[in-house]
Amino acid sequence: MMVCLLSGDDGMPSLWAKLASLFGLDQEGNQGNESFQYTAPKQPKKSFTSAAATQKASLPPGALAVLFATAVQAFRYINGQYVKQGKLGAAVLGNHSTKEYKLLLYLSQQKQVAAAKIHLGFVFTVQPNNYCTFYDEQRQNWSLMFESDKASSDFCKEVSDTGADLGPHL
Repeated sequence: MMVCLLSGDDGMPSLWAKLASLFGLDQEGNQGNESFQYTAPKQPKKSFTSAAATQKASLPPGALAVLFATAVQAFRYINGQYVKQGKLGAAVLGNHSTKEYKLLLYLSQQKQVAAAKIHLGFVFTVQPNNYCTFYDEQRQNWSLMFESDKASSDFCKEVSDTGADLGPHL
């Protein structure tokens, strides 16, 4: 094993002078160590625009953007009872300039399960214990159970806000 000393404290010739000369440094005019400090490369600044804002910017005019999305347990009303449909995505889509809005239930990006246009006559019922109900465009009744109070209130607020954008009576 080889040990390289950078100072001559032990009586050995100082290697600092030799090392400094390699880098063109003046030993007396420079304290030395700051020249060899590591400076990490700067990370690119993160953009604070949301994914929804980015998506809106890249959408063609008239297209709907995702305003809010969350996971839910979905139940469809069949033959007098709610039948569990499993975990689905629930999203509020919209275009503020055209005042077009839609509630969407989906299994994946390519697999839409149900959709309902949000309009002045749209009925969206908020229920206790993080549930809500609505009818889709096929007149199927759906009940959604949200995973948390926050998810429920945020989703319901978004539906309410889209209704407020449509007019005074939702």
